[in-house]
Amino acid sequence: MGGSMFSSGNDPLHTPRMPPHIYHHVKAACHATLRTMFVCVAGPVEGPEKEDYGDLDILVAMETRLVFPTSPRRCIPRGVEELAADIKAALNAERSIVNPCNNSIHLAIPWPKDEPQLGEDRQRHIQVDICICKNMDQMFWALFKSAHGDAWTLLGSMIRPFGLTADDEGLWLRIPEIEKLDRKKSRVLLTTDPVEVLHFLGMQVEGYWSEPFPTVDAMFNYIATCRFFTVNESSSGPPQDNSSTKRNLKTRPIFRKWFYDFLPRLRADDRFEQQCQSVSGINDLRVHVRDEAFRAFNVEPIYWAQLKDWRLKKEPEAVKNLIKSAIPNDLDPQYRGSLLSAIKKIIMEDNRELGWLRPISLRDDEGFYDKDMTRAFVEENWEAIGKVAFKKYSDAYYAGLQSKKLKNAHGTAIQSQ
Repeated sequence: MGGSMFSSGNDPLHTPRMPPHIYHHVKAACHATLRTMFVCVAGPVEGPEKEDYGDLDILVAMETRLVFPTSPRRCIPRGVEELAADIKAALNAERSIVNPCNNSIHLAIPWPKDEPQLGEDRQRHIQVDICICKNMDQMFWALFKSAHGDAWTLLGSMIRPFGLTADDEGLWLRIPEIEKLDRKKSRVLLTTDPVEVLHFLGMQVEGYWSEPFPTVDAMFNYIATCRFFTVNESSSGPPQDNSSTKRNLKTRPIFRKWFYDFLPRLRADDRFEQQCQSVSGINDLRVHVRDEAFRAFNVEPIYWAQLKDWRLKKEPEAVKNLIKSAIPNDLDPQYRGSLLSAIKKIIMEDNRELGWLRPISLRDDEGFYDKDMTRAFVEENWEAIGKVAFKKYSDAYYAGLQSKKLKNAHGTAIQSQ
């Protein structure tokens, strides 16, 4: 398997995996060319013990013409499509796919001419994936997040149970009450600084992020220095609580080796304390990690403000459901409908048309309802409110019918004249 962006369709290209000497040769050549166009050109640190490579990943930032303009027109930034055309020409690419959403460019360049095709009839190509970073901070984070191949795939699965998530933007803290309904809106950004992340994870920085690990085991041992790493009694088998983990076990050999080989060896050697963590134990640890994140990144006000805003937005629906649950289900549908509408207006709109006042104590200064008191108010008053509300509904209904009859009679009289 090699790069897959150009290997399907009506006219697929042959993009096999590259042996190391081809990979490093093409990498050096592409970097040299791109440095004539961008001030910063880099690639992520490769994973350990790589026998071949599927594609070539390159990150670029700070277009040279903008940093060192030679005329006023050269100060104008260009879109990714225009940049992609110049990059495609500079690298002699035969095909290109541009993704403006994430400023990425996928190219298919010919296999080096001086390298044999090993008797294959098809022309070989190499997939080159280029990400145009907005600034240096974004570039540093992208290099960090993609370094060492599957290192962050493992770290991500390790920190996820503690309410932490690392993605293409930074390290996030998830709010439990929100993530059950909307994982993305539950996130609070902690940092985009790789060094701050490693310090928070309790991992050493120097000497580990500048070059590949000599072996897979060396990378595993480093990852195991994360302070959130534990060996528990389920470590001999794969975790079954996350769809992405299941997917990674199927598609990523390093991920499988971690769970099926490295962790069982640690358990057998008693090199780490084994821990059996209950759900309640994990929840307690998650609160502890949250409080540590508050202190380390000063995000506590943002966290609580975000949770409050979410709750306020969800409060009306929650109160409506509470009102429905406090009223018997076996009432006449029309009666129950008029009753629900009336109680909602009294409680949620402070409507006084029927003569009832919403108790002030039902709602606090921040806009939240006391659920127990709200339920008690509904249960104590629904019958009385229902009689008045249904009478008002019935009177309006019959008044409407009478008005319609009068209009029809008036129309008939006019037609007969």
